[in-house]
Amino acid sequence: MSAPAETRHERLHVRLSATDDALIRAAAQAANLSLTEFVLRAARASAAHTLAERDHVVLDSETWDRLDARVGRRGKRNARVADLFARPAPSKD
Repeated sequence: MSAPAETRHERLHVRLSATDDALIRAAAQAANLSLTEFVLRAARASAAHTLAERDHVVLDSETWDRLDARVGRRGKRNARVADLFARPAPSKD
């Protein structure tokens, strides 16, 4: 069973050329979608793609090697942190 559709309250006003308007309307009609649904689907897909790109980083081999070496180094022992993790967890009373 799918989740109920979210009620739409917000408006987005967009200025566009007559050429873009005709193109978008023709595509919406060809997809058998309302203009609103066509534009929302396209905007959602573009937004998701844009945000996903921010989570993907490409490094050249030299930068990767420097990062890998730095991450691969063994960290220094911190006695205070080790002591903290050696303590029993507090009770939930």
